[in-house]
Amino acid sequence: MRGNSAVPPKVSRKSELRADIRSARRRLPASVKAAADQALVDAVVSAVLQVRPTSMAAYVPTLSEPGGPRLVTALQEVVPRVLLPILDDDLDLDWAVADGSFTAGRFGLIEPAGPRLGREAVAAVELMLLPALAVAHDGLRLGQGGGSYDRVLPRVSGPTIVPLYPGEYVPEVPAEPHDRPVCGVLVGNKPDGYEQPHLYWTNGCAIAHHWHSEQSSANDGG
Repeated sequence: MRGNSAVPPKVSRKSELRADIRSARRRLPASVKAAADQALVDAVVSAVLQVRPTSMAAYVPTLSEPGGPRLVTALQEVVPRVLLPILDDDLDLDWAVADGSFTAGRFGLIEPAGPRLGREAVAAVELMLLPALAVAHDGLRLGQGGGSYDRVLPRVSGPTIVPLYPGEYVPEVPAEPHDRPVCGVLVGNKPDGYEQPHLYWTNGCAIAHHWHSEQSSANDGG
């Protein structure tokens, strides 16, 4: 208190940016979001088919996350083994194989209902698809704030790719020492370009040569 006036709590830049992006996602008309999600699914499948991994990790999108309800099914059609996350009490992630069965998880998440494989199971995947609110050109990602994927990313050796809506691949995001970079993003290459997402490699990690293709941007960081 200062005199009779309450001092408003200081809001971090991360919190402000999260609120802005969540608000923008909520404002997307349903038809635009559905078309964007379908375009992202098509782009993800196209990228996956370039290297045909035998195993990968993905996520079940919430209502506001890029990818929509067809993402997991589409991946199962082209990848023999898809792992999906299970949120533990300490906000770390366990994993189970996607087999079409799901259960309700914490915070409204939908999780695979199959047997848990352990936190280290993700270390063997050849590719990871993960969610974020934004990603910077240096690969640092802005997550939802729980730090789950900052714990997971050091366990993953394959490329890590984030699907985003236009405007969410940005020059920089607020960062802390524990934040971990990702390798690439799939995003429309115009501010309002919700169709034909492009695969951009960030400066976050080195990319194997066979991932570079006609889809990759000319100024890749990998």
